[in-house]
Amino acid sequence: MSLARPAAISSETQGSPESSVETVTLGDLAVILRDQSRIILSVSASVLVAGGLYLALAKPLYRSTATLLLDLRGGTSLSADPSLRQSIDTSVVDSQIRLISTAAVLRRVVDKEHLAENPEFVPPPGLTQRLKGMLGIRAEPLSEEGKRLTAMSGLADRLVVKRADKTLVVDLDVWSRDGETAARLANDIADAFIEDQVDAKARASNAEGTWIRTRLAELDGKIREAEARVEAFKVENRILTVNGRLVNEQQLETGTNELARAQLKTFEARARLQQIEQAMQAGSDPGATGEALRSALIQQLRIQYAEVKRQRDNLATTLGARHPALLEVNQQLLGLRGSITAELRRLAAAQRAELASTEANEAQIQRQIEEQKRNATKTNQAIVRLRELEREVETSQAVFQRFLRASSNVAQDSVSPPVARVVAPALAATRPASPNTRAVMLIAFACALAAGLAAGILNHLRQQAARRRNSRAASLRETGSRHEGPGGPGWRAPRMAHDRAF
Repeated sequence: MSLARPAAISSETQGSPESSVETVTLGDLAVILRDQSRIILSVSASVLVAGGLYLALAKPLYRSTATLLLDLRGGTSLSADPSLRQSIDTSVVDSQIRLISTAAVLRRVVDKEHLAENPEFVPPPGLTQRLKGMLGIRAEPLSEEGKRLTAMSGLADRLVVKRADKTLVVDLDVWSRDGETAARLANDIADAFIEDQVDAKARASNAEGTWIRTRLAELDGKIREAEARVEAFKVENRILTVNGRLVNEQQLETGTNELARAQLKTFEARARLQQIEQAMQAGSDPGATGEALRSALIQQLRIQYAEVKRQRDNLATTLGARHPALLEVNQQLLGLRGSITAELRRLAAAQRAELASTEANEAQIQRQIEEQKRNATKTNQAIVRLRELEREVETSQAVFQRFLRASSNVAQDSVSPPVARVVAPALAATRPASPNTRAVMLIAFACALAAGLAAGILNHLRQQAARRRNSRAASLRETGSRHEGPGGPGWRAPRMAHDRAF
């Protein structure tokens, strides 16, 4: 070990400037310790005494720790997100830790423990305030809120929140002059944090529930208005439904079926009329048509006609053509044929009337179908707007259902467990945590040793510097006395003893 310092440069004793380095070796260090032992011991003792005074005057502080386990799943098993149970964002945990030392939590503890009246957290006026009071400068006393804020600030300074690495375990360290007070405050802070979170969640749930209920009422009104618009639009445009089908469509389908039946009746009536007219034009057997056979009168006349004709045929074989009996029978045949023809004319007239009726009915049904088609076209055009109105109703109902589910979730969240629980309450410490006597004494001993050695070495170097200055001064005096003698221009008086370095 060596200590070095630059030697002084003198142009008076040397022909040219040069520098030299003075060193202190390990061998010299033993000499320094022997020669400077008084200074080394005095400085070391002073430092040790200062450490002892600190231990004697420092007020002991006790530390108590309460341990919390954060539960950030965000609700019960009915509403919690499964993905949140598997992965919790670190920022959420850090936010919860920051909330522990917020003013809302500390205010609860201050009010519960009456810390605003505790001189440890709201100290009495100090020396400066007392001096100002003696000088007549009086400061306004703290208000109740000011004392509360001062106590909150003091409690925040004595609170340390720590989190174990990558865990949800949080330690609350509280320092106080009394061990029981520190433990009580640590437990109170943990309880206050849990209560504050429960109250905050309740307030948030109440506010959210109120807002959701307001929105539900608004949406219910909108749904009613939208449904009323839909019904009014249906009435205005005559859009009626039965069994899920439009009445217009059902009427059009029914009319189409009726038109088909009417057309069939018209075809059948026209066919019967044609048969009757063909029978009237045939002349051989006017009553031998299918339509004529359905007439009871024609059937009776045909029977009579057949009987008279048979008689005529019998008479014609025995009588001559001009025989009165044969002529009478022929007259009877002509009469029966005329009766049959008259009946056929009557049937033809009735069939023409029926054909006209069926044709009129067919035309009427055709007109109704055309009207129904026009109405269906208008209805289809109106249905486009109706679908828009119905979609508005469906959208409002979907939003209403979402808010209804949200209201149910809010009700479930209101009974969810708190975000944290105390897993290890704080216990009163029996030994102060600060100041640490062993650590303070070790530091004081190290500082005393270093300070003593530094003082001894510095004093040794100062003494050497003083001896060199004295040596140079003596050399200058001897040189001046040889050249000029005492009183000459280069002569200097010798220095007094008190000018030398100690």
